[in-house]
Amino acid sequence: MSTPVITEKPSRTAAPDVPARRGRRVRPRTVLVHVVLAAAALIMLSPLVFGLFASVSPLEQILSRDGGILPQVWEWGTYLQAWTTASFSRYFVNSLVVTALVVLLDTLASSMTGYVLARRRLRGQRFLEGLYVGTLFVGLTTATLYPQYVIAQALGLDNLLGIALVQLAGIMLVHIFLIKAFVLGLGTEMEDAARVDGCGLFGTYWRIAFPMMRPILATTVILGFQASWNNYQVPLVFSLAAPDLRTLVVGVSALQYDAAEGMTPYNTVLAGANMALLPIVVIFIVLQRHFVRGWTDGSVKG
Repeated sequence: MSTPVITEKPSRTAAPDVPARRGRRVRPRTVLVHVVLAAAALIMLSPLVFGLFASVSPLEQILSRDGGILPQVWEWGTYLQAWTTASFSRYFVNSLVVTALVVLLDTLASSMTGYVLARRRLRGQRFLEGLYVGTLFVGLTTATLYPQYVIAQALGLDNLLGIALVQLAGIMLVHIFLIKAFVLGLGTEMEDAARVDGCGLFGTYWRIAFPMMRPILATTVILGFQASWNNYQVPLVFSLAAPDLRTLVVGVSALQYDAAEGMTPYNTVLAGANMALLPIVVIFIVLQRHFVRGWTDGSVKG
């Protein structure tokens, strides 16, 4: 009868004491960089802070040399006055409609055009792209603004849709090249598989490529929203004969000229400017992660 062999379990040796991590040494250069960046941020934010305080300050304090920055009396009614009396509610709706049309049409048209230029070799494509680039560098926006308005008026588009289409023509070219550079960096395996399964060009674009463009599309949405919301020339030309077509930016500028009083209501103007600035800040905060990723992916992969 064989005797069982007893094996002793190896005793667990105590783990050596791990020395405590020393605090990371902060270099003087890093501290200097942070101080310089903080000072630059304060300098850039100072006009916004001053505009916020001035918007709720009495008009006499703003016009006074020794009025100070902080309001002596907080007059929050300037925002209500700008929203109701100055028709900012209508201007805000106009800006919202125009910007929504520009962003929607720009997202679809730019993504389609950029995808085709990246995935297809068209006859005369280099000439077409060179024409696009030449248009960007020549800068014919101001010179062609009135002819565009005349054409829009002849087509019955002297309305918010016409404003959106003219703005779209000015911002779409840059977004096409951004999307093309991004698509060139994407793999083609999923698109090839979709074509094998029977998807055509549009089906491959809509079902496969379009969802993969989300980072660069977020970038173009922010850029398009900012460009359309802050556009001044196009809505100004369209609203010269029709003040109801004014956008919020044009309304803020026109407020100082439409004032019935002898003095320009700078506090109300600043209140309107702050309201016009708020949507851009919100959009950027919501999409800032995709915005940075879209810029970096487009620049590295293109």
